Amino acid sequence: MSWNSLTDRQKSLDRAIEQCGIKLDSSDTCLCKVMNIIGASASEASFVKQRIELRLRTAALLNQTDDFISNTEKMLDQFEKNDEEWRRKGRALGFDF
Repeated sequence: MSWNSLTDRQKSLDRAIEQCGIKLDSSDTCLCKVMNIIGASASEASFVKQRIELRLRTAALLNQTDDFISNTEKMLDQFEKNDEEWRRKGRALGFDF
């Protein structure tokens, strides 16, 4: 469900979920608390649940992406250290790598 296809009410609910101040999780307790805080009706429960799940999946994906970037940076640093070590060893033997 893209942002442009949401109704004004759905957009309002989505923004309210972001600003509700509750640590989101996939429990029914969390859903009830969020719905009470944002003023969602019972008929809007499935939409609120979908948007909470979307936020949770997005957060997990961002964490995975951060980890991937961090691991890539570590790997590149290790490559640079290995290259410098080979250059140093080569210079000691009279080679210029």
